[in-house]
Amino acid sequence: MFTGPLAALALGAVALIVIVMLIVTIKNLIVIAPPNEAAVLTGRNRLLTDGKRVGYRSISGGRTFRVPIIEKVQNMNLETIPIEVMVNNAFSKGNIPLNVEAIANVKIASQPEWVFNNAVERLLGKTDNEIRALAQDTLTGNLRGVLATLTPEAVNEDRLGFAKALSEDAGEDLASLGFHLDVLKIQNVSDERGYLEAIGREKSAEAIRQAEIAEAQAEADTREARAEARRRAEVREAGASIKVAEARNALRVRQAELDREGNTAEKVARVKAQEAEVEAETILEEKRVEREAQRLHADIVEPAKAEKMAAFARAEAEAAPILERGKAQVEVLRRLYAEVQAGGDAAFAVFLAEKLPELLETAVGAVEGVDIDRVVVMDSGDGGGVANAVNQRVKGAYGTMEGLASVLGLDIQKVLKKAVGDGEE
Repeated sequence: MFTGPLAALALGAVALIVIVMLIVTIKNLIVIAPPNEAAVLTGRNRLLTDGKRVGYRSISGGRTFRVPIIEKVQNMNLETIPIEVMVNNAFSKGNIPLNVEAIANVKIASQPEWVFNNAVERLLGKTDNEIRALAQDTLTGNLRGVLATLTPEAVNEDRLGFAKALSEDAGEDLASLGFHLDVLKIQNVSDERGYLEAIGREKSAEAIRQAEIAEAQAEADTREARAEARRRAEVREAGASIKVAEARNALRVRQAELDREGNTAEKVARVKAQEAEVEAETILEEKRVEREAQRLHADIVEPAKAEKMAAFARAEAEAAPILERGKAQVEVLRRLYAEVQAGGDAAFAVFLAEKLPELLETAVGAVEGVDIDRVVVMDSGDGGGVANAVNQRVKGAYGTMEGLASVLGLDIQKVLKKAVGDGEE
């Protein structure tokens, strides 16, 4: 029908229309679910993991294709739902009515699968207000049930424990409806009869009393601690004083030791110096003595030795004639003795008579040196006393000769008689 450019234009328009229709069809068939929503596609059966067959499938945070005409798509909001829970005059344990205010955050559970299946079966198609009202009624009933098991004191004092017990009790009921309890907080607990206020006053009074006791105890502990601190400080101060005194004593002892060591070293040095000085003086004295000995040896000993040798030589020279004379006299005496021996007693008597004058002279000389200061003569009148006094020297000389004769073993009278007899003949 169309030829040329009109035909090409018509084909392009048809292709565009087909593409647009294809895009629109795909857009209507593709299902995209954000993370805070769940898309439930109903109309086809599927088998669950537990063997149960259901007529729906779901997707959250992804995309899938819907089978046209057979499947229908419905969305479920997975965002948190804040719910205020209030009960008035709910009886606690002990029949004390209480007013409780709490806040809970619940949501439609996406996991586990059986809880989400409960939500699909019970909440699909409901509005947000209907879902909130269902969760609120469930929590209110659980709150009254848990409150009946607790005393007012436990509810008021242990709110965390109360909230935990309520969460555990309400968690199962909410899970059976397809809810998940995120947070449950008890905001206020009160009563209309003033029971909790009385308990509060009692607790306050007890707390005040305990605080006063604690304050008094703390003050006593503080005073005790201060006293103990002062005592420890005094002990440390005393210990420090003792250590200072000990250190001073040790210092004095050490100073004394150092002084003693210094004095000892000084004395030792002084003694060593004196010893060195004495040693030096000794060496000098020895050298002086050696020089003096050398001088004396040169000045005295050697001259004395020379003099001695000269004197010895002179003595030998002088003694030579005497020695010769002595030898001659010995020879004479020897010959004389031989002649006397050969001549017997008569020859000896002659010899003795010849030597008698010399003997008498010698005997008189022996008593001649005796000095007599004064002689008192007692005479009877006949002159005998004077004669005896005059003859004392002669008698002394004769006595000397008698002594010499007795030493020689001779009888001086016999010898003299023989000498005289020989003279008469």
